[in-house]
Amino acid sequence: MDKPGKTDIDWLKKNYNFHEVVLAELTRPTVRPKVESYDHYLYMVLHFPIFDEKGRKTHQREIDFLITKKELFTVTYDPVLPLESFFKTCLAEKTCEELYASKTTGHLLFYILKELFEFSLRQLDHIQENINVIEEKIFSGFERDVVEELSIIRRDIIDFRRAVKPEHITLDSLKEHGLKLFGKDLEPYFTGLIGEYMKVWNLLENNKEALDALYDNNTTLLEVKQNEIMKLFTILAFVTFPLSLLVGILQINSPHNPVFGRANDFWVIVGIVTASIITMIIIFKRKNWI
Repeated sequence: MDKPGKTDIDWLKKNYNFHEVVLAELTRPTVRPKVESYDHYLYMVLHFPIFDEKGRKTHQREIDFLITKKELFTVTYDPVLPLESFFKTCLAEKTCEELYASKTTGHLLFYILKELFEFSLRQLDHIQENINVIEEKIFSGFERDVVEELSIIRRDIIDFRRAVKPEHITLDSLKEHGLKLFGKDLEPYFTGLIGEYMKVWNLLENNKEALDALYDNNTTLLEVKQNEIMKLFTILAFVTFPLSLLVGILQINSPHNPVFGRANDFWVIVGIVTASIITMIIIFKRKNWI
C-alpha cells in the first residue's frame, strides 16, 4: 500500500481486525522505528536511507509492516525503489515467487529486508568512491577545493546514520517477537537479519572514520598553509616597517640632514636600505624563520 487512504484503512479493519491505534498510525509517517506485538500479528516500522543523486542528499524512507502468519502488508509514504523492484520481480518471475513466497510470511519478510539491506550496501558505494576521490585531491595539493565536498559527504553520512542506527534495537525486538509468532524454526533468519544490518553499519562506520581522518588531515594541511602565509606576511611587515621608518627619517627636511645634499645621496639611501634587507634576511635564515 502506498499512502493508504480511508478506503484502505476500512478494508484492513474489516478483513483483518487490526487494532485501531495501528490503523491510525498507517495514515501518516512515524518518526521512530519500532516493533509492536499483538494477538495475531506484528506491527513494525523501519526507515531506510535512499540517496538522491540530483540533490546529493540521503533521505529516510519509511516502510511499515503488518505481519500475520498468512499475510504480509507493506505501507510506504514515498517511493522505495528496492521494495518496488522486489515485488515486480516476484510478480514477473515464477522462480522468485517460489523462492520467497512459498513458505511463511516470516521467510518472506527475511528476503524483503535482506534485499533492502543489500540495497543500502550498494548505496554506500558512492560514499566510498567520493572518499577515494577526495583522498587523491587532498594529497595532490587541492586542500581548498575539497572543503565543500567534505561537507557534503559528511552530511550524507550523518543522514545515513540517522536512518540506520535505530534499526539495531528494532531488529532485536523483531527477533524476540517473531520467534513467538513463528516459532524457533525462524531463529536463524531473524539472526541473519541482524547480521545483514551489521554489514551495513560496519561499512558505514568505516567510511565515517575514513572521512573524519581525511577531514582532520585536510584541516591540518590548510592550517599549515595559512600559518606559512601569515608567517610570510609577518616577515614582510617586520622587514618593511623599519625600512619605511628609516626612509621617512631621511626624508625629513632639515638643514642638518647627513645624507641629503651630498654627492650620490640617492644611491646612499638605496645602499642603506639594501644592506638592511640583506642583513635581516641573513638573520632570519640563521634563526630558521624563512
